[in-house]
Amino acid sequence: MSRECPDIPFIFEQPCRTIEDLRKIRPQVSHGIHMDENGTDLATTISAAGLGIIDGFGMKITGIGGLQRMASFRDVCGAMRLPHTCDDAWGGDIIAAACVHMGATVDPALLEGVWIAAPYIDGHYYDGENGVGVEAGHIGLPFGHGLGIVPDEGKLKPPSLSF
Repeated sequence: MSRECPDIPFIFEQPCRTIEDLRKIRPQVSHGIHMDENGTDLATTISAAGLGIIDGFGMKITGIGGLQRMASFRDVCGAMRLPHTCDDAWGGDIIAAACVHMGATVDPALLEGVWIAAPYIDGHYYDGENGVGVEAGHIGLPFGHGLGIVPDEGKLKPPSLSF
């Protein structure tokens, strides 16, 4: 596709299953390649960036292991000047709020976008006042304590297990 469409700007997101496969195709691709599902930890992302086989990342907070690891990932991308997204992995209101807040901390020159699943999910678990949503193509940053949303405990089911 890259060979046949050299003048059409686009990015291949996660074209291969493994880093080895990315390394094999990189010389054949003239378009950008962004790593997504392969980038599950900092060592992998740093290695791929250091090898020069990727041009950016589509990253999910839940995929890399939470907010602290995502912040480290964001900082590595900032130091290496690599663009990336901050995506929600269909996690619901709390992960959407975390995703939006994380996206707000990324250097605007490197932020490829923020994606949340909230508009596509039926049923929300927040208090009805401070949710995360999309208006006119923009995601509002929830304000308030913590992530800015207040879960409505009456909407939550009892725990499956307690330890």
